[in-house]
Amino acid sequence: MDARTYWNDFYSVQKEALNSQNPSQFLRDVRDRLTRGLVLDLAMGTGANAGFLAQNGFAVRGFDVSDIAIEKSLERAKNLGVSIDAKRCDLDLHVFGLMEYDSIIMMDFKPSITRYYSEITRSLKQGGTLVIEAPMISEMPEAIGKEEVFKDIFFQSNEILRELSKELRILFYNEASFAGKQVVQCLAMKPIDRDAQKYNLFNLASTQNAESSRSSKQLELAEKLFSSGTKK
Repeated sequence: MDARTYWNDFYSVQKEALNSQNPSQFLRDVRDRLTRGLVLDLAMGTGANAGFLAQNGFAVRGFDVSDIAIEKSLERAKNLGVSIDAKRCDLDLHVFGLMEYDSIIMMDFKPSITRYYSEITRSLKQGGTLVIEAPMISEMPEAIGKEEVFKDIFFQSNEILRELSKELRILFYNEASFAGKQVVQCLAMKPIDRDAQKYNLFNLASTQNAESSRSSKQLELAEKLFSSGTKK
């Protein structure tokens, strides 16, 4: 069974419970610490969190591998009187844009490939925020084989810290028991000057020589970078 089939079956069976699902309390708690603007909801499910953010003034884009989840998220948004951009997407294959989002939320989802974290960081604007909440490995009901890695949403202790701390500033991190389940919660921010350093924007060439083409591209990127970083 592939991921699309599995999650379509999951959202079909769990229909009533998921229709009444509430947004994450952790997301509610950190709402005012999120960078305002365009927020991406990765593996959005039936859109409880996306709808909550849209109600609170965010422009929301959501991805999920399940067609049924996307349908339900759009229906939920309509019932709430808000608009969201929701699309079915194979997240393992999705290519993120450069400095595209002001904030990203990743709830009950774990990337199956480690490069995904760098992709997320790359797609955040300067000063952009990332929110993660997911169950810990102690909540895993049974061993998950490599052929069904898409079922693995469970994090080991400090795993998120290891993946994020080199590229993002950790603002809040917690491993605790909530509603009888062990969960991990994290709020992180992309440093303001990270992309400027990575793309050599503090060392722009100014001479009209063989470096002029590279300089022009750097200037274009710098303009995009800083205009994105200041737009809220």
